[in-house]
Amino acid sequence: MKRVETIHINGIVFSIEDDAFGKLGAYLEALGKYFENEQGSREIIADIEARISELFTERSSGAGQVVTLTDVSKVIETLGTPEDIAGADADFDTEAAPPPPRPAPPPQKPSRRLYRNPDQRYLGGVCAGIAAWLGISPLAIRLIFLVVAFFYGISIGVYFLLWIIIPKARTTAQKLEMRGEPVTVSNIEKNIRETLSDPALKRSFRDFLDEAGGIFGRLLSVFGRVIGILLGLLLFFWGIVSAIALFSLFFMQDIIFKDKVEWDLLSFTELFRHIISPESYVLLLICVILATTLFVFALMFWGVKLFTGSKVKHKLLHTALAILWFAAVVTGFVTCILQVRNFAWRNDQIVETRQIAPSDTLYLALAPSQLQISNNPMEIYFDKDNLCFYGKPNLNIRKSDNEQIRIRFNRESQGKSKRAAYRYAEDIGYSVDVRGSSLTFDPFFTVIPQDKWKFQTLDVVLYVPEGTVIVACEAFCRNFRWSANSNYTWVMTENKGLRPADQK
Repeated sequence: MKRVETIHINGIVFSIEDDAFGKLGAYLEALGKYFENEQGSREIIADIEARISELFTERSSGAGQVVTLTDVSKVIETLGTPEDIAGADADFDTEAAPPPPRPAPPPQKPSRRLYRNPDQRYLGGVCAGIAAWLGISPLAIRLIFLVVAFFYGISIGVYFLLWIIIPKARTTAQKLEMRGEPVTVSNIEKNIRETLSDPALKRSFRDFLDEAGGIFGRLLSVFGRVIGILLGLLLFFWGIVSAIALFSLFFMQDIIFKDKVEWDLLSFTELFRHIISPESYVLLLICVILATTLFVFALMFWGVKLFTGSKVKHKLLHTALAILWFAAVVTGFVTCILQVRNFAWRNDQIVETRQIAPSDTLYLALAPSQLQISNNPMEIYFDKDNLCFYGKPNLNIRKSDNEQIRIRFNRESQGKSKRAAYRYAEDIGYSVDVRGSSLTFDPFFTVIPQDKWKFQTLDVVLYVPEGTVIVACEAFCRNFRWSANSNYTWVMTENKGLRPADQK
């Protein structure tokens, strides 16, 4: 059993075995003594610790991984010891250190990594970083960008895009990786010495650009926060309005539209219930309510989150609600597809013809009805007591090809098969009361409750010989939307069909 210590390196917490902790402490202490009189010793030690943290992180295989003595030995072997720098013996934990490794062939030069080079930049360091990655002069890359910008202009946008995408080489280890040099203690020391000895790298106009960019970034952050607050308020109030609208649509239709319409039509949800099967209606209603409720909740939730600037993540909640919403939408869609199949076919016309005794004048009237018919745009009515649908027929008066008067009834309906559609059409009920030369038409045809509404239609065609006079009452003209003249009298002409009596 080994005791485990907890340490902080470069702001990262590691668990390390007791013996590994002793060896790492001795290593860092030896490095501190070696560089204590060097210029920039703090920067050197800080970069070495940052590299140690990176190596420990790379060697970790998962959460709870403990740094072992082997891990520390590998890191020391990678970075090197003070003896490697001085080329002589040094007082460095000779007892804890492993025996010197056998001579091995020199390691291969590590591959270069692409960073923006902050030490040789004129603007963002993109060209200098690409040059270091390719191992050529930055001047060549800058000339290429300038030539392309002069002839095409696209390199300017590409440059700023690369500025955003390519990370900046901030640490000494990243700068060494950028040039393809091994990240060892000696190379870290060498790089920092070169940086401190070059006055051009300490302070320049490029640093001013960095500071200006930082100020601009903070201003942009404030502007983004204001936009987030406004967008959050918009989403929240949108959610409130949507919630009120949905509540009214599903639960308050009769109250809202009671005094605003003059026709006795079912509410949306009631009409839907009498079109599809009861099971599908319940399932579809649950899916619609669930999907719309989750949508409204999402609007209000994100509105509050944007308004408050909350950074708390709710991955489990988001995932669960997204899955639930998707399931409701898919289930509702599949249910609709299955119900649409009930209207896939429309049958052939079912024709019925009645002969009427010849007469020079026909009197057309409308049977009385309790239903209001003046302002119903859908021309669908429902008897809530008898659970029966009513539809308005289409009436046409045409010239007969003989001297006979007859009425033809064309019934049509939809269904999931042609036979089912035929049966629904056959069940359409309609009557015309014929008494001599007087014809009384029902204002509606009926659909029996068992058939539900399958978009049944009825076309009534009255054929009369040329010269026959048609006299219709006011209610008849209003129901079938005829343009009545002063005496509601028409006559069948030879070429122009039915015309007002005073315009023959």
